[in-house]
Amino acid sequence: MGTGLLGALASSLLVDDFEVKVTSKKNLLNPALRRLRFLGTGPLRLLVAKEFVDLIRSGTMKKMTVSYSVPLLVLLGMAWLIDFAEAPIPINLLSYAPFLGFFGFNFYSWLTILDDPDFMNGLPLRVPQLLRAKVVVYFLATSWISLIFFVLMAWRLDEWAALPTGLAVMFANSIYIVALTAFLMGLRPNKAIFDGRIMFWFWLGTVLPLLGLFLLSFTQGDVELYGNWWERVSEDGLSATATAYDLEMVRGGYLGILSISGGLLVGSAVLWALIDVRWGKKPFEN
Repeated sequence: MGTGLLGALASSLLVDDFEVKVTSKKNLLNPALRRLRFLGTGPLRLLVAKEFVDLIRSGTMKKMTVSYSVPLLVLLGMAWLIDFAEAPIPINLLSYAPFLGFFGFNFYSWLTILDDPDFMNGLPLRVPQLLRAKVVVYFLATSWISLIFFVLMAWRLDEWAALPTGLAVMFANSIYIVALTAFLMGLRPNKAIFDGRIMFWFWLGTVLPLLGLFLLSFTQGDVELYGNWWERVSEDGLSATATAYDLEMVRGGYLGILSISGGLLVGSAVLWALIDVRWGKKPFEN
């Protein structure tokens, strides 16, 4: 009896009115598909559009853009704060280019944790298709940031003549690093970094070509500056400067820089094709 009375009292206190909260999202997929016409009509275009919608809807695009831009802004700030002309080491525009590709690994790892891809096992899709889509998303989402940074750095250092070569190095390096990451680590880069075997091949595939690029870029092609600088430092200490500059060596060095960059692009194409071999039969998992 008491329970019934309490129930009746409680029901009488309930308000008949209630609030309905409606949330709506505008269609982002179709506009994205229209902007990606250059990717053709295959599944790559649809997957890239889907990835961009996920990035925008989750708010991750802003976070990723900031995380990619901050290191570049720090480098640009260093150009403002340090008088490079008096440094004993010849820092120049080309010396920045090889570094930009390393930021791509962090950006790619963000792309793999947006959504659990297990549901794609029930779709007519394969892991290599999704990996290629993520590489394309990385390039489209970051290339404009890198381009702006490099133009600003060329303006700050007043090295417009080195801008075309620097852009070639930067883009070739960026594409290669992410293609190598996708090939070796697939959809689980945050787990693969703890795999010693994978990281050995990643280290081997990055250090060897990028070290050559850095050594050539650091002196704008004239590797004799290293020997000259070492001799001067031995005699005059850290206040020494390197003055020898052989134009023929510079031309050869620039050719070496472009050759390595071309090799990285060829390597990226090979890795792009080998993704099918490595991940073609793997299930979607993270």
